Amino acid sequence: MRLCDARDALSRLASQSVVAEGTVRLDLGAEVARLALDSPRTGNAVTVRMMAELADAVVALQDWEGAALVVEATGGRAFCSGGNLRDVRRVIDSPGRARTMALAMGRVLDSLLALPVTSVADVHGLAIGGGAELATAVDFRVLGPHGRLHFVHGRLGIAPGWGGAGRLVEHIGRRRALQVLHEGRALGPDEAAQIGLAEGARSVEEVLAPVLALDPAAARALKLQVVAARPVRSIGDEAEAFAAVWGGPAHRAALRRLARHSR
Repeated sequence: MRLCDARDALSRLASQSVVAEGTVRLDLGAEVARLALDSPRTGNAVTVRMMAELADAVVALQDWEGAALVVEATGGRAFCSGGNLRDVRRVIDSPGRARTMALAMGRVLDSLLALPVTSVADVHGLAIGGGAELATAVDFRVLGPHGRLHFVHGRLGIAPGWGGAGRLVEHIGRRRALQVLHEGRALGPDEAAQIGLAEGARSVEEVLAPVLALDPAAARALKLQVVAARPVRSIGDEAEAFAAVWGGPAHRAALRRLARHSR
């Protein structure tokens, strides 16, 4: 699936969206762009409409000529609490739609990582489920004192649905990726840094300083070379694995537990 096809697929799904709250904002500066999730009342949970907006933002960034991108979120409680369950459960109501969403979001986030700019996620709160997957779609992750990366999928009876498993392998290797996915623990700044998933005590500004010291064209060329060396992954296989368990018995049981706890 090409990025334009992914954007179209998400736009069609978004026409069924039931939650209007939340948006994705893109600010294109001269050298640094900022991509922000803006739905603080929901922990920056991503609605299907926001998925389509994210696709639009990535398309716009492909034509931008700056050097660096910061992915961030409004409010300090959560970087991203994954998909908005009220919206996603209603729209993604069949294995076919689950497969479509997984293919499309996998392509969008892979395209985000493949942009010819150096990207950093500014994770000041919880990045859980799809939020943790979003955090894998950039080159560097900076975790604040309360930042957490939580690949909780297995405990919910599902698997990553936005291509996060494959990107996790790229960042930390197969063995550690399996450990992170199987254990399903929230990783704080120190542990995430120890396994190579975060930047330790460095700030976003410190991470980007060497990039911004270069001519933007040179910085983009370096990123393009790194992208060219990436291994080829099968997003389709990842989407099939996700669709096979979405809405299954273990997933439904986990959703019932979450519903009880939220009362």
